[in-house]
Amino acid sequence: MAHLNVPIKQQYGLWGKFWMWVYGETNLRPIHSFYKTQVERINDNGTTVHFTNGQRYDADVIVLATGYQQQFPFLSDQIKQDHQHPCRHLQQQPTKKDSARNNGVGVDNIHNKQELSFRHAQQEDLLPSEHFIVSPKRPRLGFIGFVRPNVGAIPPMSEMQVMWWLQNLQGKVQRMDNNHDNPRRIPSYMVLGRKYQYGVDYGNYMHRLAEDMGAAPTLGCLLKSPKPLVALYTYCQGQAHIPLFRLVGPYASDECMATTTGELWDVCCRRGGLENFGLASVTWVSLWMNMGACVLEAMWGLVTLRRPQFFVRYG
Repeated sequence: MAHLNVPIKQQYGLWGKFWMWVYGETNLRPIHSFYKTQVERINDNGTTVHFTNGQRYDADVIVLATGYQQQFPFLSDQIKQDHQHPCRHLQQQPTKKDSARNNGVGVDNIHNKQELSFRHAQQEDLLPSEHFIVSPKRPRLGFIGFVRPNVGAIPPMSEMQVMWWLQNLQGKVQRMDNNHDNPRRIPSYMVLGRKYQYGVDYGNYMHRLAEDMGAAPTLGCLLKSPKPLVALYTYCQGQAHIPLFRLVGPYASDECMATTTGELWDVCCRRGGLENFGLASVTWVSLWMNMGACVLEAMWGLVTLRRPQFFVRYG
């Protein structure tokens, strides 16, 4: 991604060069992107690509990233019918444009009308409602690795899903964002917009799974570390890596604490002082925004004589 961003940042002159310097990208080779165009042909040499807009590019490597459709033809229709998307109440009414996009097929004949609400969900099968991992009716049938994170990667999310699924099979999961009482409530980890129907916020999703099985690190747990300040900073300012969710809970490991205060701490240090300062500033502002929200909620509770909920994470 850094190489792809170089030509974009170069378009902004000194401002773009400044941010390239901040992120250490001044020596990166730019990789040009051709948006809203198609490949017309490739020369016999196998590397010179011609685009329909007249541009030509000599590539080092050509990757055929064709993607895939999420379909489970080996599953019965009954299993598929049990799957419900948490945003199903936001389903849009089909339009003529939707019908044209589906090659002229009548709207009433479209396989799944829910897919019309999301740009990248044409003719895709739905995932189960329980964190997109299992259906309440079939807890033994797990769907691992199908969520799409906004940042981060799918493999660590898959590992967290496996841990959650195993705990769920043993009846040790306590769902904290159960939507059955209010089907219009959207899980907090769902990303905004209608691009991907299974797009989730990486860190939020990881924490929701961890909290369900008691694996989310607490302040007391971090302060008991041999290097408490290092562990606390790594957790607050680092990425939501798997070792952070094995400090407590059913899969706790001393080795993971050593990884948190060692390898993951080194990653934070290599970011540099300026980026760490920016992240710390955002965290500090968010802290006071949340504290202000708690004060307003307490005042509203006094006026309406209702008990404030404060740090409820869902809804």
